[in-house]
Amino acid sequence: MTTLGKKNMIFGLAYFLTTLALGMFLASKMGSGGPEWANSMQRAVLKAAHAHGNLEAVLNIVLGFLLCRFGAPSVRLAQVASVLLIVGALGHSGMLYLGGLGLSTAFNLTPIGGISLIAAIALMIPILIKGVQPEER
Repeated sequence: MTTLGKKNMIFGLAYFLTTLALGMFLASKMGSGGPEWANSMQRAVLKAAHAHGNLEAVLNIVLGFLLCRFGAPSVRLAQVASVLLIVGALGHSGMLYLGGLGLSTAFNLTPIGGISLIAAIALMIPILIKGVQPEER
């Protein structure tokens, strides 16, 4: 077992906590926010950040585990995939968080996050196809 994806698992768990907290905030606000909140753009954007953030957190946990468990024939390829997963989550749902909190220029960066996630997942395919290389002892 390697430690290549450990940072993804740690990041994924921490990020998942933030998305869970956002979900609790959205649920409590729904009860007290009234119809203005229910129909607001801010709620819609934060809802999207919550949904995408959950998925991207779990994606970091799972793919980080796969990197740890199976390693990679190319350490460099695995490192790039690992970094792209984190950049992708922060650049996609993270920018939705910031946009939902009023920093509208953050929306301009969401495509970078989406492209990073696509690239990371594409890199994971050859990593997993090649499988485990025996560790030298």
